Amino acid sequence: MLRDGTVFDDEHLPREIVGRNSQMNEVTDALAPIEDGVRAENCFLFGPSGAGKTTVARAAVRELRREVLDVPTAYVNCWKDYTRSGVLERTAKNLVGAAIPKNAPARDVIDTLQTELDSPSVLIIDEVDQLQDPDTLYDLHSIRGLAWICIANREVDLLARLDDRTHSRVSVGYRVQFDRYTADTVTEILDRRASHGLEQGAVQRETLRRIAELVDGDARRAITALRVAARKADHEGLSTIPERLVEDSVLSAEAEVRQKTISKLNHHQRVLYECIERWGPLIQKELYDRYESEHPDPITLRALRKSHLPKLEHYNLITTERGADGKTYELAESSGTPVGTD
Repeated sequence: MLRDGTVFDDEHLPREIVGRNSQMNEVTDALAPIEDGVRAENCFLFGPSGAGKTTVARAAVRELRREVLDVPTAYVNCWKDYTRSGVLERTAKNLVGAAIPKNAPARDVIDTLQTELDSPSVLIIDEVDQLQDPDTLYDLHSIRGLAWICIANREVDLLARLDDRTHSRVSVGYRVQFDRYTADTVTEILDRRASHGLEQGAVQRETLRRIAELVDGDARRAITALRVAARKADHEGLSTIPERLVEDSVLSAEAEVRQKTISKLNHHQRVLYECIERWGPLIQKELYDRYESEHPDPITLRALRKSHLPKLEHYNLITTERGADGKTYELAESSGTPVGTD
């Protein structure tokens, strides 16, 4: 039934972007100065998970490279590279192919980028609110000709952490907001993925619509659910996906996406998650005491509240409830769902 499984990968970039025309226009407008040999405008994309932010960023860069073939572009994901040195080294490697010695001083990496970049360039910084030191954006802003597309869930989680010097320099730029997809749009996205990734007639539009109605506007979860459903149907020897497989496939997809998210947590977030998993529900002080005893290099409660706990909430890994003793943290209800096989 699966004709091309790569169509359902997170990294797949479709030829046409569905339901995001206005956002695409804003990002391409921000990048347009490069066509005249001028530095682009910085651009911030904000919105919930699965709303198409990374897809739009990559598609806009693809459009730019059709106009300016040799424009240097690169991608950094701050889930993986969240330290100042990690971001700068990944940028230098991906943008100019520089071989950076391990633990090289940040100033040396910046100087390398300044020397090697001789034309306007674009850096996509995904999950930028994961940055351990958000003032890293000041370093990047200082590099001549380099513009960025920063991707985050909420503006406040990023910009509120910047010091005054950095905020005044880097907060100027395009701000592009993404709402959750409608069920109609998710259905259309699934229909196009199915037409390229599944055998003809493998799924009815009504089945796609049912998936779309269950994922709350999260296209990533919907695409994963369609792949899971196709594998389940194939395992049963069916030539089409029956609607009876949809709910289980959506639950399995949710668990799969959650496990991927957990696997990408930084060390502070993982320790927090494991403390809540093991001892929760926990009030804030209890959680911090557990975290402090489990982490070899703990940070302050204030830093956890500003950066790490909101991220766990946003990705529906934990829930919070305010009571007489303050906030209580526990695993999200569906976090115990086992990862489905597909």
